Amino acid sequence: MALYARVEKTEEDERRVRYAYTDVAGATRILLLDKDAGTTSTDDGVEDMLYRAVAGKVAAAWAHSGVAPDRLMVQS
Repeated sequence: MALYARVEKTEEDERRVRYAYTDVAGATRILLLDKDAGTTSTDDGVEDMLYRAVAGKVAAAWAHSGVAPDRLMVQS
């Protein structure tokens, strides 16, 4: 199964970063990065394969640099 998402930072404060990501069908979903814990969550509670791919990419970028990237692409 191929995965594709465009990920864009929509909000950031001292503790959290909010990302919107759009799947190939055009549906927009939200991912939250907790900076203190280094964890991610979704606002709709759906943790499917696309969410896990986006969460992994965001978490890896955060762990590597300590900076929340403005934009990412997920493709597989």
